[in-house]
Amino acid sequence: MTNCCNANGECTQGRDCPIRKQRAQEANEAYIKGFLMGQEDPLDDLADTFKALIALMFVVGGLTMIAFAIWGK
Repeated sequence: MTNCCNANGECTQGRDCPIRKQRAQEANEAYIKGFLMGQEDPLDDLADTFKALIALMFVVGGLTMIAFAIWGK
């Protein structure tokens, strides 16, 4: 493969530049894959998220009860 780019990384051969074609192909593949490379399905974490929400509700409720016991009427 010949180098068809100048020192600034700009292609000098227009659309026929193999480096430009490679970059366009990589961008197309990333778009087709939906940019999900390395990301998991959010539904897999739904049960853990719900458990964390319940735990947070109990902690906030407990702190509220303690605050009412200390400063309440």
